[in-house]
Order: sequence, then C-alpha cells, then structure tokens
Amino acid sequence: MKNGKKLLLLLLILAVLVGATAIAGAIGKNAADQEDETRTVFSLDPENVTNLGWDYSEKVSFTAGEDGWVCDQDAAFPVDETYLDKMLETLTDVESTKTIENPENLDQYGLEIPVCVITVEDGQSHTLSIGLETAVGGQRYFSNGDGNVYLVDSDIIESFQYGLYDVLKHQTLPQVTQLTGLTVKLPDGGYEITREEGRGLAYSDDYVWFMDGKALDNDLTQTLLDMVTNLNLSECVDYNASDLSQYGLDAPAVTVTVLDGGKAAYTLEISASEDGECYVRLSDSKMIYRRDAALSDTLRYTTYADLQPDDVILMDWDTVRSVAVTVDGKESVLTRTTEEKTDDEGTVTEETVWKLDGQDVAFASVLDSLSDMTSSGYATGIAPEGEPEITFRIFRDRESFSEVTLCFYAYNSTSCLVTLDGVSTVTVNRETAAELVSSVEKLLK
Repeated sequence: MKNGKKLLLLLLILAVLVGATAIAGAIGKNAADQEDETRTVFSLDPENVTNLGWDYSEKVSFTAGEDGWVCDQDAAFPVDETYLDKMLETLTDVESTKTIENPENLDQYGLEIPVCVITVEDGQSHTLSIGLETAVGGQRYFSNGDGNVYLVDSDIIESFQYGLYDVLKHQTLPQVTQLTGLTVKLPDGGYEITREEGRGLAYSDDYVWFMDGKALDNDLTQTLLDMVTNLNLSECVDYNASDLSQYGLDAPAVTVTVLDGGKAAYTLEISASEDGECYVRLSDSKMIYRRDAALSDTLRYTTYADLQPDDVILMDWDTVRSVAVTVDGKESVLTRTTEEKTDDEGTVTEETVWKLDGQDVAFASVLDSLSDMTSSGYATGIAPEGEPEITFRIFRDRESFSEVTLCFYAYNSTSCLVTLDGVSTVTVNRETAAELVSSVEKLLK
C-alpha cells in the first residue's frame, strides 16, 4: 500500500513537470515570435519634412524652402536634391526584424558613438542613429530614440554615406548639336580648329577638320575635341570661389571656346598644370573643378605637327580619270575607263578598267598599295634631295585639286621621303617604296 502511494505521488509530480514545461515552452515560443516579428520602427511623409540633417563624415543639414532645399551651413551651396529625395524615401518606412529592449550597453551595437546620426523635423523633432553592421545577416543596429535597439536592413546607411560636397549639384556642359570647331586662346597666341566640309580645302573630301587652312588627321583631332566636349565636371573643389588666383584662374593658361554651328556654345578657362592636375571653370562661373593635367597640357602645347595626317595618300580613286607615272625619267599615262562586262551566266556589270596605250593593265593593285601604305614618321620641314624615285601625277575632274602630285624620294638607308604637291609629309619604309617602284616597272614593260 505504501509503495502504491509513492508511485501515485511520483506520477502526480511528473504530470506537473510536463505541464509546466509545456507552458514554459509556449511562453518562450510566443516571446521569440514577438522578438523576431517585422514591424515599422520609424516612418515619415516626405511632404511634411521641413528639415533634414545627417552626420556621417561631417555634419550637414538642409531646410525646405519655397524654391527647394537650402543648406543651413551655406545658403549658396547648390544641392543635388535627388540625394535628399533618396534619403527621405529610405526613411519613409523603416522596418525592424528584431528588437533589443532597453539595452544597458549601447557601445556594443555601435550606438554610443553612432556611425551616422540623422535628424528630421516634420512637426516633431526626430533623432535617428545607425550603428554597426551585424556579423551575419546583413543588418545594422538602429535607434529611433525610444530606448530600444532595432535590427534593420543594412542598406539604410547607403543613402547617408555623404559629406557636403558629395551632394553638390555639379554643372554640366551645354549640349552641342553641331560641333563645328573650337578656338584656343593662349597668353602668347593660340589656334583654331574648324570643321570645313565640301569647300575643297584639301585634295581629299575625307579630311573635315582644319587648322589654319591645313587638313588635320580626323582621329587625332576628334580625340582632342572629345577631351573638351566630353569633359566630366565631377570633382568640384570650390562651389563659390571668390579668389580665382588661388586656382591659377585669374589669368588662365588656356581659354577654349566650343563652337556649335559656328557660334560660341560655351567657354572654359583652364589653369596651368601643377602636380599632375589643373583647375577649370566655365566662363563667369564661381564653381572650380579639378581635372588631370593632360587637359591643360594638351590644349596648351598642341601644334599642327601633332594633328597632321599620317596618310601617304587618302584618295578616292573613283574621282580620278588618269595618272601619269614617272620612273627613271620616263612618263607613262594610264587612263581610267568603265566598261561593261558579261559573265558566263550573261549578267552584265560595269567594271573600272585601267589602260596603258589602249591595253588593259592591273593598275588598280598599284593604287590599292598606295592607299594601304603606312607611314613610318612625319617629314614636316624636311627638304627632298635629288630626283624622285617615282612620281604619280593624278588628274581629276573637279574644280579644286584637279591635279595632285605624289613623289617618293630616297632619304636614308631605311626610309623614303614622301611629298604631296611639293610639300614633305611623311616617310615610308624604304623596302615598301622599293616594292612599289618594282611593281610599277613590271606593269609598264
């Protein structure tokens, strides 16, 4: 009987323990669910915000005015409002996935000295703090000032990782719809590059850029033009400069004007280069930008020699009616005609044929080799000596440059000198020139 009572007592105790464990488990589960429940811990209506500030790398704040946001530190500061709009969008609904109630030590969450402090006024004053990022989970500790610490998405910090100059509204260059050139003024002179098409200023219509009436290499010139017209104004060092001499712009080293349809679109003033950089501003602007020294140096020191074409000849052979070739003092005239050719299937096509003394000759291959020939260097200012090794007098039916003369002279052991209408232009490899002469001699036999 005694043993029966003991067993009954043990069963009662076990039942109580099981029940207590079940209740505790339920309570624990409910508490855990509540801790991890997603909820909004801060929200605002951007339309109601009258002041927004943050302290990430420096303390910055802006007040909403009738014409937009005004910097509290300097009313003259030109703010890019898209940054502030993004900040307000981020704060519209801040959600937390976990709450740490009334923590004793804020330092362990990075909230004793926050990574970023945000202040908002929308009829009430709010101070929000962003702390450290969690080791796992991609979240950050956040405080809305109610004494608790919340876990929020770590992306919240990305909208506020800026100092004052980071949210500056940069200037943009005026849009140019028809680039027709640029004028470069230097303290001791300058130069002008202009686009001239269809005016017969060069023997080839492929040349469109000119300096002082002389044709320029299209690619080299375009690179120079792009340096100016595609200038990226992104590194502002002073948005309200009062002392231009501080940046070497009281007397600019370069003043360049971009021409749109022949009229000035905008003007840039550029300092001399120093320590690998220079300063630039749009004319009459107080905003000063830092750029690479190459901008200043290229514009200051460019000459015609830097932009001259390196083509041996850039000729549209379809415009040519005849070519007189002179080798060893003997001139031969080749004429270009168009003839109808019928293939085996009876298809009729027009073909260009070169003739010498009425006979078809493969002169087109010679012209192709001239077009494909690459130069080995510039020859500006070098005077030819002796007689040319070969001369091509090219005749065309056009008002300007109806006759173009191309000559190859012996120059040294490795190069030949090329002249175009009596002006030395480039040098070519001596072996290449010798192959040209040899191919022509075989053709003329």
